[in-house]
Amino acid sequence: MKKKWFGASLLVLVLALAGCSEEKAKPEKEPKTEQSEEKKASDDMAEQQAKIIKNMQEKAVQLDPATLEADPKAYEKKIIKAVGTVNADVKKGMGGSFELKVGETNFKVMNFTMGEVAPGSDIIVYGNVKTGKDAKSGLPLINATYIE
Repeated sequence: MKKKWFGASLLVLVLALAGCSEEKAKPEKEPKTEQSEEKKASDDMAEQQAKIIKNMQEKAVQLDPATLEADPKAYEKKIIKAVGTVNADVKKGMGGSFELKVGETNFKVMNFTMGEVAPGSDIIVYGNVKTGKDAKSGLPLINATYIE
């Protein structure tokens, strides 16, 4: 009878130790799950950003400097699309500014994007037109939320 108890106890001990070793293996798999969740969240953010940009591009109204000159509130509460050439006077980085020539009219563009622009480059600016003019240059203002 002692042999049976000893054998049963030994079997229970071996199974308990085997169960413990499996628990140690599980935490090693969890970081991989966290990394894949982070990647999935990052992909979701990129997908949402792409949808927002596409929506903005579809709803944008082409900026006409003559219309803006005639009626300063013509583009109020509208997303505009301004196609032009970057003049010199580029202040780099987010929150920087530059001059953009659209047709024969120059605009002061406040850059609220992470992208940078180079003088002389042709770009498309999406954003909104601010009422009034820049205090220093006297140019009409555009807040750029996306630049192609």
